[in-house]
Amino acid sequence: MSKNLIIAQVTDLHIGPTNIKYKGIEPRQQFLNVLRVLSRKKLDLLVLSGDLAGTEGEPEAYAWIKQVLATFPYPYLVMAGNHDHVARMSQTFNLPDTDVSQGMLYFSRTIQKKLLLFLDSSSYRVPKVQLEWLERKLDKQAQPVLLFIHHPPLRCGCTFMDDYHRLQNTEELWQILEQFDQIQHIFCGHYHAEKTVTQNSKFVYLTPSTIFQIDTEEPDFMIEHTNPGWRMIEWNNVQMHTYVEYL
Repeated sequence: MSKNLIIAQVTDLHIGPTNIKYKGIEPRQQFLNVLRVLSRKKLDLLVLSGDLAGTEGEPEAYAWIKQVLATFPYPYLVMAGNHDHVARMSQTFNLPDTDVSQGMLYFSRTIQKKLLLFLDSSSYRVPKVQLEWLERKLDKQAQPVLLFIHHPPLRCGCTFMDDYHRLQNTEELWQILEQFDQIQHIFCGHYHAEKTVTQNSKFVYLTPSTIFQIDTEEPDFMIEHTNPGWRMIEWNNVQMHTYVEYL
């Protein structure tokens, strides 16, 4: 049996340009507390799956995150969310030119002979050029693939986020996903909630934020709790085990 690939996914950091509080919460300290725990685990990869910045891609936020991660003992990847700015991310994190195209951050990585795909939904859509790229990647891949995308690609039973902040072209994305059995597991952020949703035998995992969690039952925005969370992923191509942890 192949070695497990162990990934930690953190998402929706919402780091501001300065060390300011949001509704009494300290986003920077919450993130530092999570990193402290993750640094003691045995990881192959840390995925920061979007909304790294507080509101609109503040460069000071990216500079601070990069500085903090400079001492993190494992490799990491950054993704773009709707509060991020790809050009600033690319400059600060020195992203490979091959990862950024037409102002979008979408890319693949092969780790331990396992393929990971990362989409950019920061425009609240997965544009056609990414859909075509995804289809080409999957056409060439017979083995299972993990997919990461900031926005969940379907309604998740999270009332406020489904009604006001969902991905706009889910049907187009699912037309691609349904063609390929290689993708069974899709990892998302954005909703500030922990949940697993299934559609057409595919599992969509919502990962909680490091700043606060949104009440999934309320029709208006309401914070359920402020315990920072993250997701652990253990995968060996045959079996995938994932779970969420909180501080």
